[in-house]
Amino acid sequence: MLEDRLKSHYESLSRAISFTRMADAKAAPVLALHIALLGTLATRAESLLSFESAILTALLVLYATLVLLSMILAANVYIPRHPRSNKSLIYFEDIASMPVESFIKRAKRVDSDFIERQLLEQIHTVSKIASVKMRRVGWAYYFSIPSVVLWVVLFGWGSM
Repeated sequence: MLEDRLKSHYESLSRAISFTRMADAKAAPVLALHIALLGTLATRAESLLSFESAILTALLVLYATLVLLSMILAANVYIPRHPRSNKSLIYFEDIASMPVESFIKRAKRVDSDFIERQLLEQIHTVSKIASVKMRRVGWAYYFSIPSVVLWVVLFGWGSM
């Protein structure tokens, strides 16, 4: 029955949207962590820079690279992914770009197969967006782990 299919599709879309929100929520702590750790390391910058050590320089460069990669990946999660097509009666950017009368006219004359197709296309699009966001936030976490270990080493070194 069409009504049951549409309800099921809407639930699928809601789950995909939840995954995009989950990725956003997971990216924020990565950014906050690195900002906090960079701030504390900056308090030791003078003592770190007073050492003339190739090992320390290498550690600082590696740390900076890992932090930069992690932060870029985490921040990239927030960048919008789906451009307007000006065809969708479901995607908010497409709806907002239409004059209200045009939207109402188009929405009133579509049949249920068209709406179902548009809903399925939106599920697919949002699922791709969620997948990309989750992969990027995952990599941000992977780069964060060794950067935190390096931070501990550098912070300790700066205490000497």
